[in-house]
Amino acid sequence: MLLVPLVAIGILYHRYGWTLLIFLFSALTDLFDGLIARKFGQKTKLGALLDPMADKILLSTSFILLTLPSARLSVAIPLWLTVVVFTRDLLLVTGGVAIALTTGFMKFDPTIYGKASTAMQILTVLSVLGVNYLKLGSEWVDWMFYLTLTMTLFSAVNYAYTFARRYNLEDE
Repeated sequence: MLLVPLVAIGILYHRYGWTLLIFLFSALTDLFDGLIARKFGQKTKLGALLDPMADKILLSTSFILLTLPSARLSVAIPLWLTVVVFTRDLLLVTGGVAIALTTGFMKFDPTIYGKASTAMQILTVLSVLGVNYLKLGSEWVDWMFYLTLTMTLFSAVNYAYTFARRYNLEDE
């Protein structure tokens, strides 16, 4: 979470190489932190809450800033992709809160598809930063947008199905 302002400043000031390194460092430390916590049984309730929140704050900030026309990027994240990513997250949070309020259930484990969706979103941000830093064309990165869209939508459907099955909501 501490690196989010640095990523935002880097994007706003068009320092894409610097921002790419900070974002990559953030993504790698998040990955290794999770692996170490699982390997040594160091999972905590606070970590389980803060880790996905930090991911969402970093990704949301990056997606918004890399979508805005005022960023003057040669290759930007399309608005439609940012809207889909935000809509999915909003639906997940809203659904989770509704389930928690109506059933009292509070444990929502991430799925492999949710993790894959997050990984694709991270790769998309890295690709856009890299393309803008290296001043490359968008041809090769366009496929990342569609793959991220596919994984984001698939994970949304999977979460909805999982919520419905797990919490017996399909009968109500």
